[in-house]
Amino acid sequence: MKYRYLYQTKDNENKEGWINAKSRENAYAELRKMGIRPYRVIGDDPINWKPYAAGAAIVLLATALAAVLLVGREDRRPHPRAQLVGDRAVIDAGVYSGWTNVLSSVLDRRLALYAQPGRYVDSPKPTEEECIALAAALDEPVSYVAGEPPEHRMLKNIVAKMREDMRAYIADGGDVAGYFDFLDERQSQEREFREKALDTVYRAPESLRERAWLGVNARLKDMGIEPLSKPTGIQELPEEQEQ
Repeated sequence: MKYRYLYQTKDNENKEGWINAKSRENAYAELRKMGIRPYRVIGDDPINWKPYAAGAAIVLLATALAAVLLVGREDRRPHPRAQLVGDRAVIDAGVYSGWTNVLSSVLDRRLALYAQPGRYVDSPKPTEEECIALAAALDEPVSYVAGEPPEHRMLKNIVAKMREDMRAYIADGGDVAGYFDFLDERQSQEREFREKALDTVYRAPESLRERAWLGVNARLKDMGIEPLSKPTGIQELPEEQEQ
């Protein structure tokens, strides 16, 4: 795949270039080997790109695993990023605290910020010293607690999968700083996609707004991004077209 990248020189001059890579993630790694630290890499990833996997399959897997987590609390299988499900009070408390009430590892707390696709993340870039500590923590296992709430277990399983992706990224030539740059970019692109989806719905003629809403929500669910709430005051579909 061919990707366009944007970067700044030491003299703060904006430049761009092109690179062939297996994925955007791999493009970041290759550029860093060349001494280039891009602030953006542009291009579509192949369908089997690891962080997103196969869209529909992820949705089915995430749904199935969420159901398992709500019933069986001892499931410790890594699974892809998804919207956390269960008791909203438990989830909101974790998000509010930065998951300090759930995760003892600084690495896991950083990764947890990116666990839910498209959510707003405000996290400073790790310093060189922090990157060294985060890389060392990658060798430690995720800490599970017997009988913990299923919402906590689901988060930890997502973090475990993100650890696997991080190891693969580093093994492919990347580094800790590059991986968190990648997480920031992916999160930003997911948020932008959701904002454009919302704009699409409200720009649609009122008679077609519900169809537009259903269409963009299907795509958002495929990507694991939080669906849009149903717009208020939209014209309902005729009964014969609702099926």
